[in-house]
Amino acid sequence: MQVQAIIRPATRRDIPAVVALWEELMDFHQVRDPFFTRSPNGRNICAGFLEENIRNDNACVLVAVVDDQVVGYCQGMLDRHPPALAAADFGQVFDFGVTADYRRRGIGEQLFRQLCDWFRREGIRRVEVRHSTCNEIAARFWPKMGFQPYLQTLFLELPQALAISDL
Repeated sequence: MQVQAIIRPATRRDIPAVVALWEELMDFHQVRDPFFTRSPNGRNICAGFLEENIRNDNACVLVAVVDDQVVGYCQGMLDRHPPALAAADFGQVFDFGVTADYRRRGIGEQLFRQLCDWFRREGIRRVEVRHSTCNEIAARFWPKMGFQPYLQTLFLELPQALAISDL
């Protein structure tokens, strides 16, 4: 069942609720990949990052509110590719989550549409997002929003004692 949320810019008062959603998102990822284990001070770092972005004109932090409860959030930022590219400016979606009880009810799409409106007002034509390959929800959501792959990020975990010459 679709739910109509109020999508609005986040305020400092929203930070505790957004941090709780971020923790839920990180715990969701950590079960799938231990890389996403929160640091002991992750909560404080997240809160500081949110506060900084709420004040930053080059960032957009939105919350989705249903019945006076923050049930989703997103963060986007203006970014630049190397200036050797003709269209270097782009928008980056770098944090996006909806609490489990409200997923698949249209709230993510509402958040994304509002974020795109902000990007358009800022003159941005290209939006990029990265998501964990272990996140099956994101793997379905982002293509549904119109995203398509153009680069692939690979990683290598280096063993402690292995020298580069051993590769």
